[in-house]
This record gives sequence, structure tokens and C-alpha cells, in this order.
Amino acid sequence: MKIRTKLLISAGLVWAAFLALVYLGTQIFIIQFVSSAFVDVIRYYLAGILIMGVIFSILSIWAMSALVAKRLERLDHQVVELSNQNDITQIMDHDNADELMKLSSHINSMIESIQASREKLEKSLNEQTQELKESNEKLQQELAERQSVEKELIIHKEHLIHLAHYDTLTSLPNRVFFNEMLNKAINHANRHMKTLAILFVDLDRFKNINDALGHQIGDLVLKEVANRFTAVLRAGDVLARLGGDEFIILLNDMGHQKFASPVAEKILQVCAKPIRINAHEFFITASIGICVYPHDGLSLEDLLKNADLSMYKAKHSGGGVFQYYTAEMNNEAHENIKFETSLREAIKNNEFVMFYQPKLNLQDGLLVGVEALIRWDNPELGMMNPEKFLPLAEETGLILQMGEWAIREACRVNKSWQNQGYQPVTISVNISPKQFKHQDIAQLISAALTETGLEAKYLEIEITESAIMENIETSMYKLKEIQSLGVMVSIDDFGTGYTSINYLKQLPVSNLKIDQSFIRGIFNNNNDLVITNAVIMLAHSLGLKVVAEGVETADQLQFLADGGCDLVQGYYLSRPLPEQKIVLQLVKSSVVEGSEV
Repeated sequence: MKIRTKLLISAGLVWAAFLALVYLGTQIFIIQFVSSAFVDVIRYYLAGILIMGVIFSILSIWAMSALVAKRLERLDHQVVELSNQNDITQIMDHDNADELMKLSSHINSMIESIQASREKLEKSLNEQTQELKESNEKLQQELAERQSVEKELIIHKEHLIHLAHYDTLTSLPNRVFFNEMLNKAINHANRHMKTLAILFVDLDRFKNINDALGHQIGDLVLKEVANRFTAVLRAGDVLARLGGDEFIILLNDMGHQKFASPVAEKILQVCAKPIRINAHEFFITASIGICVYPHDGLSLEDLLKNADLSMYKAKHSGGGVFQYYTAEMNNEAHENIKFETSLREAIKNNEFVMFYQPKLNLQDGLLVGVEALIRWDNPELGMMNPEKFLPLAEETGLILQMGEWAIREACRVNKSWQNQGYQPVTISVNISPKQFKHQDIAQLISAALTETGLEAKYLEIEITESAIMENIETSMYKLKEIQSLGVMVSIDDFGTGYTSINYLKQLPVSNLKIDQSFIRGIFNNNNDLVITNAVIMLAHSLGLKVVAEGVETADQLQFLADGGCDLVQGYYLSRPLPEQKIVLQLVKSSVVEGSEV
């Protein structure tokens, strides 16, 4: 029902009730107090008043409907529309300055307040929405960056894992990964009563390739060797590179320990085939040590150690072979450790002495020089020749200390002979390959000469041909430094290396020393005879003197004299002698020299 109808009905009911009460009260008053003569007149009067009241009521109701109810209905209608349309932007009508206008104004104020609050709320919501959007975009960007970083980390992790387990050059498993696989293989073999073998492979003289042609060529050779090894192995076997020119192979589930031999033979065969890198061709051999589980060891450490020992045994045998581990190798290794300890003690306790072997001038038969040769006066084993301890000294690096002592001692002794009035002679000292590589070798020689007061022309340095040719450019530089001191330089063991004529004519040397292996074969091998004559002619054509070592017979001596050899030394003339006995040779030489004068 509309609000105007409700208001009219309410007002009519109220006015009717009021008139009824007035009429009823008047009737009661007439009956009680007015005489009957005036009753009709009063009643007509009241009826008129009642009719006028009804008319007035109708007019009042109509006025109220026009002035109040209609406005209330319009106000109610606007409120309903605001509620239904949910639109607070509309304004309530208020055209009269009365209470309803105030109500409309109040409602309008409330609407404006609500609208302002809504606008503020919408602005805040928009700002928060924008902030959330920006935050979301930033979060998405950060999430993308994090995913990218995580992806990179995963890639780096995989790369690090690969680096930790694989060799970067050959992509083979490295030492760490191989040890992990070997441990698993040992456990498997132990549970299932299986046999496995370790092949320790070391390329022979590979260092020469790196030194002569550089590591880039050497790396290509290693990659080719790795590919060849892989090609001859079974799918279940493991090939790893330990570093440098060392490889190791794990042969799983072998039926018998000797089954490792065919694999080792295949490895040697693929090594023997020429390797061509650019314009270079290489012929490589390998030394292989074989150790079998469980016969030669039960743990990873024992297997690797024993395989290494057997590999060194194969290498010391000349290389190009494989060698199975034996218990004697372990004993020998312990002896080597003990021997090395004794050698270090010998240096500390000054147990080394020098022996001297005379050099004879074939033109006049005079002693013109001696070669200083080191000996070890071991308290337990007695006097030991150099071939028994020099290889170990070279391997352990002790040769540097021993070689420095030998140079100083040779200079000291020769100067002492001169101070005693003996005819001056040249004393020659052998320089080991490792000592020759030392960057201060020339300074070391100079210091020994200064310390002892020996003139440089009475000192000769002997260096093997192979040591010189290992790095020809560096060798030339060092030889020139030594020669600039006034010291003579001799190439030892000439003919056993690979010196080219072009290099030989550039080397700052004074003498060529023919290796004793050619001297021994002069009358037994025509090639040795031809090579000996050729070396003498070559040396003389280059203005060099020739020294023949290892002369043991009169026929050899006569052949060398007839062939024009300059100097000789060997057991036929004299064995190496201690200082006390070589002095006797110097005395005789001085007497002969004096008598000729």
C-alpha cells in the first residue's frame, strides 16, 4: 500500500474518532442538563457542526495529501529508487523550507558523505589495486628471475658434478669417479665371488711431445689415445684418465685373472699404430701394470698401489710391455723407500766421495784431463757405484743437491792439485738432466768457481745428448750462459740421441763424447765402426774434439788413434781412482812434461 493512502486513512480515522467522541459527549450533556424543548434545536446545530467538521476534515485530508503525503510518497519513491539502483549519485528533491526539506537535505548530506566515502574508498581500492598489480608484476618478474637463476644453478651444478667426475680433455671419468666405481665393483665382486682387474697405463716418453711441440698437440694425442682405448674395451669395463699421460682401466667380472692379458695386448697394439696430428706423426708405446682382485689386494688402496708398482716395473723394463703385480714388487718398493731414506742421510752426513778417471791425449800420450765420478761410501754396504743410486736420486730430486756438491768438490780438488804444483788438467763433471733444467745452473757453476778460485778453462761440463735435445731452445740459452763463463761444454753419450746436424753446428760445445756402446762394437758390428768414424769426421769438420769413452782393449785404442780421435778414456787406461791414487798419475804426467821440455 502506498504511503499517501496510509496517511489519509490514518488521518480520517483519527478525525472520525474525534467527531464521534464530541457528538457522543454532546448527546450525553443534552440528555442530562438540557430541556427537551431545546433538544431538537441543539441536535440540528450539532448535526450542522458535524457536517462542517466532516467537510473540514475532507479538506484537511486533501490538503495534507497534497502538501505532505504526496511529498512523503515522492521521498519514499526516491529512496526506493536509490536502494534498487544502488546509485548514490542522485540527489533528493527539496523545494520547500519545511521539515521534509530538512529531511531531504539531511538525506542528501548523508548521500554526499556516502558518495565521498565511496569515492575515497574507490580511490583507495584503485590505488591498492594498482599497487597489487605492480607488486604482482614485480613478483612475477622476481619469480621469473628466480626461476632463471635456479635454472642456471641447476646447469652450474650439473656442470660442477660433471667437472668433479669427468676429465675435461677426454670426457673420461676422472680419478674421483673411478674410485667410486671401483669401490662399488669391489663390493659387487666380494658378494658374488667375482674377479676383477686393474690396468694402470702410462704412456712412455709422452713428455717429449709436450716439450717439443707444445701441450696443444699433446692434448690431441691424448684424446686420440683415449678413443683408441675405449674402442677395444667391453661395454661393462671402465676407462678413466688419472691425469697427464696416465690412464686406468677396470675390467669387471673376469673369469680368470689371466684374461687381463688380451686386453693389455690390445692396448699396446692400438698404441703402436702411428698417430697423425696435423703434419706430425707419432709412434707411442705404453707401460701397463696389472693388479687382480682378490689375489693382489682386497681394498681400493691396495689395488691402486699394486697396479702402480707393476706399471713402474714395466716402465723400468724399457716400456712397451705389461707386467702383473707380484709380492716381490711390494718388497722392492719398501726397499726403495728405505734406500731413499739412506740416500737423504748420506747427503746430510757427507758420505759421498769423488773418483777420477784419466783422459789421455792420443796425439802425445799425455794425461790432459780427468772425469770426476761420484761414489757413495755407504757405512753398511761399502763403496757403491753411481748406477745403483743415481736413478733414485734423479727420480726423487736429490740429484740437485748431489750435483751441486759434485761441481764444488771437483773445482776444489782441481784447484788443490794446482796449489800443490801439479801440471794443470781439465776436470769434467757430469750434469744430470734434472740439474741441467734448473734455471740457475750457470750461476751455480759460477759460484763454485768463485768459491774455489779455479779458473773456468780448467772445468768442463758434460751433458747428455738427450738432455740437450729435450728442449733445444732452452738448452742453447743455458749452454751459452755456461760457455760465457769460460767453461768448456761436452756432449756426452753422443750417437744415442737424435741431434740433427743443423742443431749441432749451432750448439756452443767444445767436445763430442762417443758413447761406449759404439766403442765396444767396433770389431763386432760394422755399423758401430762406421758410426764411430763418421762422428770423428763430423766433429772435426765442425771444429770440435772427439772423446771416446769405454776403451777396454789395445785394438780399440789403436783403431781410435788411427781414426784421428783426440782423447780416450776407459778401463784399458785406468779405472776411476780416488784422489790419493789419481795424484800419482798427475805426478807422472808432470815428470814426462818436464823431461820433454
